[in-house]
Amino acid sequence: MINKVKTTFASLENQTKKIIKNGVLFCFVLCLLSLAILLIYDFYLENPYLYDIGLVLFKMSLLFASEFFICGIVVDSLKKNLI
Repeated sequence: MINKVKTTFASLENQTKKIIKNGVLFCFVLCLLSLAILLIYDFYLENPYLYDIGLVLFKMSLLFASEFFICGIVVDSLKKNLI
């Protein structure tokens, strides 16, 4: 299974790889921002809204990262008429 994912990612077009990498990098930055917000909540401010914002931002960043990866593979497969 892991080998199939590796070969699929290796066979992607360069433009698709670039979009996936930039999207995952953006999601990583969002994840770090959410962790900073959660640390501020934990150590300084005990505001429940701050906790909710940090948690939602963390979940959203993980969801977007998986969507960038999966949608990049699907779009590349559609370009190559494999689907």
